[in-house]
Amino acid sequence: MKRTLVLTVTAGVLCIALALAIFASTPIQAQEALPDDRVPTRAALHPSFAMLDATGSNVLVSGQPVSTMQTCGSCHDAAFIAEHSVHTDAGMRLVGNVEDVRAWVDGLGWYGGWNPITYADSDLSLEDWLREYGWRHVGGGPAAEAGVEMNCFLCHMPDANNEARIAALEAGQFTWASTATLPFAQPTDGGWALDPSAFDENGLLLRDNITLGAPRDESCGFCHGKVDTSAQVPLAADPLDMTQWTTLTTGQVFSPQRISNSGLNIEAKLQLARSWDVHAERVVGCTDCHYSLNNPVFYVEPETSRPDHLEFDPRRMDYDDFLLRPLHQFANGGTAYADAFPVFERSVRDCAGCHNAAASHTWLEYAERHINALACESCHIPTAYAPALAAVDWTVLTDTGDPHLTYRGVDTSVAPVYISGYEPVLLPDRDNRLAPHNIVSAWYWVFGEPAQPVSRDDLAAVYLMGDGYAPEILTAFDSDGDGQLTDRERVLDTDAKIALISERLQARGLDNPRIAAESQAYGLHHSVTHGEWATRECSTCHTQDSRLNQTFLIANTTPGGVQPVLLSENLSGSLHADDSGALHFTPSLAVGEHGLYILGHHSVPLVNVLGVLIFVGATFGVMLHAGLRLLAARRTPAPAEPELREVYMYSIYERQWHWLQTVVIFGLIFTGMVIHKPDIFGMFSFRGVVMVHNALALLLIINAALAAFYHLASGEIRQFLPEPRGFFGQMFAQAKYYAYGIFRGEPHPFEKTRNRKLNPIQQLTYFGLLNVLLPLQVITGTLMWGAQRFPALTDLVGGLPLLGPLHTLGSWLLATFIVVHVYMTTTGHTPMANIRAMIFGWDEVEVHSSSQSTS
Repeated sequence: MKRTLVLTVTAGVLCIALALAIFASTPIQAQEALPDDRVPTRAALHPSFAMLDATGSNVLVSGQPVSTMQTCGSCHDAAFIAEHSVHTDAGMRLVGNVEDVRAWVDGLGWYGGWNPITYADSDLSLEDWLREYGWRHVGGGPAAEAGVEMNCFLCHMPDANNEARIAALEAGQFTWASTATLPFAQPTDGGWALDPSAFDENGLLLRDNITLGAPRDESCGFCHGKVDTSAQVPLAADPLDMTQWTTLTTGQVFSPQRISNSGLNIEAKLQLARSWDVHAERVVGCTDCHYSLNNPVFYVEPETSRPDHLEFDPRRMDYDDFLLRPLHQFANGGTAYADAFPVFERSVRDCAGCHNAAASHTWLEYAERHINALACESCHIPTAYAPALAAVDWTVLTDTGDPHLTYRGVDTSVAPVYISGYEPVLLPDRDNRLAPHNIVSAWYWVFGEPAQPVSRDDLAAVYLMGDGYAPEILTAFDSDGDGQLTDRERVLDTDAKIALISERLQARGLDNPRIAAESQAYGLHHSVTHGEWATRECSTCHTQDSRLNQTFLIANTTPGGVQPVLLSENLSGSLHADDSGALHFTPSLAVGEHGLYILGHHSVPLVNVLGVLIFVGATFGVMLHAGLRLLAARRTPAPAEPELREVYMYSIYERQWHWLQTVVIFGLIFTGMVIHKPDIFGMFSFRGVVMVHNALALLLIINAALAAFYHLASGEIRQFLPEPRGFFGQMFAQAKYYAYGIFRGEPHPFEKTRNRKLNPIQQLTYFGLLNVLLPLQVITGTLMWGAQRFPALTDLVGGLPLLGPLHTLGSWLLATFIVVHVYMTTTGHTPMANIRAMIFGWDEVEVHSSSQSTS
């Protein structure tokens, strides 16, 4: 036993010693710190390959530019990919197939289109277009004619050298653009050369240099906007960087970094401890939403083509087929390319494609209604905190030949640029939902008929001479005489300045030069936030002066006094200048326009005016009648006390029903006022008041239903039904009493009994109240409440634009009835007799000698 134990211990020690020896002999490599807490780049799964030129020869031998069509086309159907890519097409298929109010515009895409921000001259050659604007074109399409092929490396290499690619295009080295993109390429006198050490002895790319893979977010950021995947290195953005197109036009940033950690000079930055975009923070990348349309992971067959008996069709493209022909039409929210590429239309996964908003918005009343009327971005992009363009003024150039740019929520007069952010304007999107937008406006010179923009060369010739302004320009614009022009001086704000520029343009042979202006709306879909940072306050929209109709600054000045043409279809509103000359845009969301009716914000003035007139008129009539009664009581001797007898007039249920209904109606009117005019009652929670209003409405319906059952079952319903025989004569007698006899102290014309509690006028009033007014309120209120639960029925009867005003008018009539009803209770033998009877049940009624028995 002892020997066995010794042998076991000895064997264990030897095993441990052997393991330590092996471990000690193995070199241990220190793991490099992972940048931004991300997974390090692994060895690529892509097989090794050779770089081929246009003839299919290895470029290491031929020294010619790399051809992506040959290199990538060795395994992939590069021709198919280039043919089915919106990025390569760049608008070429839209040239000549569009209609635009600007006669000089040939298309709507980057190629052949025109926008006043980049101000591409309409007569640019293809080569000049590539030099100026090739930075935002991946190659192929129209550029193929100049030898610029579809640049696969730009998107599929994480270390692509985009700066070198742009430099090659600007230098006119078009065929070398793809080669320059490679990280192991170096410039030479005649173009670019590849580093031979990046390849093996067979001319194949070494494994360590194969980084090809799916596009990364930074690849999309080369052209589309500011993308920064670093969570720690402070983010910076140059407001003058025209390559950050989406950021430039909207202020959107796609980054997981907290705004408080960024390198931008943002107001109250330390309090903004949220990420620039929650999707980037949660590792949702660009291609997760903007995926290839035939990617088998994301592909879902449209309902229009999927057989009715299939909920899911497992038949889809195999991965090897997808890798051969990956469709480079990426899911999008809908653009002008729908006609050229029908499969492209409305394909992007919107917020509801991933999120169950109804489940996560249980705190929100009418959640589905809000979701149908509001794009998610309306609340989840409350403010943009990156420089966003507001206006471009080409009418007066700077001394460098550039336009004057103004930014939204940005002070560029200080360094570093001070950013306060801006609140996007809410405008209808393509689904008629309100969504956040930025409006970019531009002023520029045009000439001739049909009009076309004055070229940048002509503008420069008019304004500049040598390294500065022409003497005539300085004389006209330099108001302080310091020999320099400030931003305030570079404005066409006088007729003399406009005439001077017009004359100088005409001197260059340009006929009828004049100023044109336009405004375009750009939607925001990134820079999304969540939780406490999202808009949750109902008063943001549900007030008269809410975010929905707040003015949106267009520009601080209006060159030449010319107001922009609102080009975007969703720019429904009006422009107006304030006393300082600044131009503002006010959205138009009138009742029924865009199918919207927003409680607390919308109203029909005619309904309110009519309601106020009825209510005030009734109140004034009551006050006049009461005053005349008091005056008559002083002048007329007191009449003899009438003979009275006590009658148990109202049962306990009738009293309970009456007072409960009274409390509920008063509550409904008050809460309705808060909902209708939340600006006046700002101390109340809009959401809470809506909940109370709905609860009171339910209580009213239940109480009314029980009362109807009681009156029908007990026969008391006869109290409210006037008898046809002699009714009009009796009503005339009662009206005569109210108009004349009551001032003379005459007795009531009808005796009030338990079986006949109402006089003819009261019967007629209650008949209208119970059969018209209350049902109208119940039906319209129920349909308004049901706008989310059964929207088809609500829309069938006109929707909220009709139901809302009708419900409001009914409320005015109900309030008017209450005023008159309360006053009429004072017309008994004492002012408080009727109220006392409704409290205690017993009523003192006048004894009449006649057999008439209503009062």
